[in-house]
Amino acid sequence: MAISAIRTVIIYVFIIGAMRIMGKRQLGEMQPSELVVTLMISDLATVPMQESGAPLSGGLIPIMLLVALEIILSGIMLKSPFFQRIVSGKPKVVVDNGKVDIAALKALRLSVEDLMEALRQQGYFDLREIQYAIVESGGKISALPNTGNRPATCNDVGAEVQDIGMPMVVISDGTISEWAMQICGVSRKWVDDTLKKNKCGVSDVFILVADRSRAYTLMRK
Repeated sequence: MAISAIRTVIIYVFIIGAMRIMGKRQLGEMQPSELVVTLMISDLATVPMQESGAPLSGGLIPIMLLVALEIILSGIMLKSPFFQRIVSGKPKVVVDNGKVDIAALKALRLSVEDLMEALRQQGYFDLREIQYAIVESGGKISALPNTGNRPATCNDVGAEVQDIGMPMVVISDGTISEWAMQICGVSRKWVDDTLKKNKCGVSDVFILVADRSRAYTLMRK
């Protein structure tokens, strides 16, 4: 039992490292080759975990080989757009100037219901609002609304807005993030002064969010 547990931990850590090497794509954004490698790795990992008599290397070596092949394949795809199109396909327009391309939907084996569901998930319930819709190589559908349905920007109305950067979680459950402080441009002194102003310590804070304008939101535990 203990041997199986140790083997499971080793394989678990090994696969985490392998997936880190392969990149950070989410499941829905994986290219076909990446999805195939992920599924094969999951199958290979179960063999040494379930069969304690089988050598551990019998599972680790094929996983290493698959990761190496995926890295090599990704490198070739970066260098050769033609090869990338062969392996991953290419984006396909399914709505062109508000008109649904039925032939493109059939080629992709997508129904109108599938298209409408994807558009609704992006907040578009009326097909007349869409100027272009594209099925990306990863299977996700991107939509561009008509000019009249696009939200107005500051440039459209001639307004000037102060750049406050991106609000960052500076303190999370009593832990300070140096990276977050760097992104939002605040110093440790500012954090200490803010905590002192609110009469609390770092360990008392559940979340502290701040931006470049020094506006902040503080929640105690």
